[in-house]
Amino acid sequence: MGGKGLDDIYSFSFQQPKIHVYLEGQTLNKVTSEPVTAVQLTLQNEKGQILQNKLSSQNGEFKFPVDAGVPYRIVGEKVGFHGDSVVFTTPIPNRDTTIRLTLHLQPVIEKGISFTLENIYYDLDKSNIRDDAKPVLNQLVRTLRDNPSLKIELSSHTDSRATAKYNMKLSQKRAQSAVDYIVSRGIARNRIIAKGYGESRLVNMCKDGVKCTDAEHQANRRTEIKVLEY
Repeated sequence: MGGKGLDDIYSFSFQQPKIHVYLEGQTLNKVTSEPVTAVQLTLQNEKGQILQNKLSSQNGEFKFPVDAGVPYRIVGEKVGFHGDSVVFTTPIPNRDTTIRLTLHLQPVIEKGISFTLENIYYDLDKSNIRDDAKPVLNQLVRTLRDNPSLKIELSSHTDSRATAKYNMKLSQKRAQSAVDYIVSRGIARNRIIAKGYGESRLVNMCKDGVKCTDAEHQANRRTEIKVLEY
């Protein structure tokens, strides 16, 4: 019986731990840099065969488990946008690894269509462009450069917490400041119209005399883009 002598030999086998590789990413609006939700995501192999699919989350995020050392293609599609895709090859790591990438979906540009530029904020009673608004406007500059026939109206809207006359004047100054910034980046002035609407186009019921939360008022303080020609 083994175990009593000095010459017994034992062998042990160690199971190599499985290394996990993941693809994580986000779907963004190419014009506004805002997350695009419910994008149909398809993970394909190098032959174009579908391996996995899912929808991006409310924040435009997604995650797929993938194999190491394998070429893939990820495709994002949604109605109202031009799709985007990225081809990539996963590494062969020695530990769990996550690959991160971004899909940029270009909104379908048609005459008359409007959309909101998120994250364009102004200081109270001010119209100057803040540093935190510049990345969004810079993305709009790139869109205008990529689409030389595109002409837009850039409009500014306020909440109702001042007189209608004051809000109209302030919104016009803010819209003009945004247009001036875009023009300073090399876009022809005749391609952009600055328009202030004040509190005349509220998106909710927060008109004069109605008690609303700060978030509800914030929804009315917005910058919009309308396609005039394309």
